[in-house]
Amino acid sequence: MDVAAPEMRGRTITMTSSSKTFNLAGMKTGNMIVPDAGLRGALADRMRKLDYMAASLGIRMATAAYSPEGADWVDAQMAYLDESRRIFDDGINAIPGVWSMPLQSTYLPWVDFSGTGMSPEEIASRIHKTAKIATAVGATFGSGGESFARFNIATPRATVVEAVRRMQEAFADLQ
Repeated sequence: MDVAAPEMRGRTITMTSSSKTFNLAGMKTGNMIVPDAGLRGALADRMRKLDYMAASLGIRMATAAYSPEGADWVDAQMAYLDESRRIFDDGINAIPGVWSMPLQSTYLPWVDFSGTGMSPEEIASRIHKTAKIATAVGATFGSGGESFARFNIATPRATVVEAVRRMQEAFADLQ
């Protein structure tokens, strides 16, 4: 196996999980890849002493997630989310002064309202009170995020379409 820093092989542990993609949080289904046999043995011994073992249901769930059927499900899910993203972006970007930034490995669009000239309070009011959509306001992510909001499009397509309609109505005076 080629590695970027072979001298670190004896100190390297790679951790992965199917938890986020397949909603398996709490199933103790994370994976640890430990190339060094000594480190792998020490880690296994420590895990036994902590009585930290995967649940049998979690093992079955992770096995299904990493199966060909699981891969097909992920492909279908990604296509579904991409179409929801397209609908969301097209509808939000049609509102003057509003821009949905391109997604990067997420289903949480980050929308910039700075082109509207509105205060963060007015933006939040229109989203939450007028459109009746729950979002995470940008200020909660730190300085510079005040004119942004984060939406969630991991929901049935009809909900995305309805949210876009409500947003366009809430900001109709900008049209």
